[in-house]
Amino acid sequence: MVLVLSIIARMPQGLAPLAVVLLAQERTGSIAAAGLAGGAWAIGSAVSQPLWGGFAGRGRAHRVEAATALGQGTVLLVLAFGAGGSEGELVLLATLGGLLSAPTSPISRTLWPQLAEDQSDLDALYTLDATWQEMVFIAGPALVGVLVAVSGPGAALLTAACAGALGGLVYAWVVRPLWHALPVVDSRIGLVRALSSLAGPYAALCVMALGLGFVEVGVPAVAILEQNRAASGWLLALWSLGSLVGGLIASRVTWRRGPAERWPWLLAGVTVGTATIVVGWHFGLGWLGVTLFLSGLALAPSLAAGYGVVGDRAAPGRRTDSFAWTTTFLMLGFGGGAAMGGALADISPTWAFTAGTAVTALAVLIASFGARPHPTRLR
Repeated sequence: MVLVLSIIARMPQGLAPLAVVLLAQERTGSIAAAGLAGGAWAIGSAVSQPLWGGFAGRGRAHRVEAATALGQGTVLLVLAFGAGGSEGELVLLATLGGLLSAPTSPISRTLWPQLAEDQSDLDALYTLDATWQEMVFIAGPALVGVLVAVSGPGAALLTAACAGALGGLVYAWVVRPLWHALPVVDSRIGLVRALSSLAGPYAALCVMALGLGFVEVGVPAVAILEQNRAASGWLLALWSLGSLVGGLIASRVTWRRGPAERWPWLLAGVTVGTATIVVGWHFGLGWLGVTLFLSGLALAPSLAAGYGVVGDRAAPGRRTDSFAWTTTFLMLGFGGGAAMGGALADISPTWAFTAGTAVTALAVLIASFGARPHPTRLR
């Protein structure tokens, strides 16, 4: 129940970014303005997670969740009902909306060790968390497409506002009796611990996301070359579907090794899968879809292992903001990969996919040496 409610509360992550971009383009007639609005939302979201995650970890998580969910819902309603006619207003509102993103993910990942009965149960919770979040990114853009076709971007924003606000409030109500705040360690100790224990996992996650960003841009480039722009949607959906299937399978596995020990092997699976894309796209969209699905199989299990490593390394009183920074590093890596991948894909999709393979291989090395097994704290 807690997991399901947390996923519903995260629905704006899949709905709002695309809806904001489409709304900005509709109102200004400018693709550049739409890009600025989308970028402003992404930057605001990246900043929001450690900001609100820190408050949630040190205070009452349910209050932070409820306040940010209501705040973002209000901004989305303001956008949906006509405010933000100029480019500057749209960018400002998009930034504010991103900044008010609720810290649902870090709150949830802080709860799993408290709710899990044993290590196997915890591994399953982390995996299901990463897996079902994929559904947000599969169903969200698809739902936006339907709503925009029927009623325009305003309807998509209204849906995001209602799902986020209502979902966030219900989730906050459920979290309140479950949340047990842990004592916060001295800030100097926290800083040293973060530098020594979390730098490696953060770097591995960021570099992994960098590789995913290259692939994310390479796929539409192939669709454009094949003169079938619409294919990019179902191709990326197959990639996410592979992650969903891999995560569901992994959630049923009783792992013999801890997260830090299995993470490099799972990342190696992502690397091999990405390497198949380099070859697969030359044989047409159908084969590209097959290789994307195969590449996705190890994604959710890899993310889950990364979350497990962060959970092991974080100081007990700093788990929430540690998980919040995880989200930020993933977003920064993904955004950087998409930005650089665009230039490479303009030369050839092969360049973008090859860069994604090389970068993911680097993540394997970082996880191998920077996220070695660490004495696990009592959960």
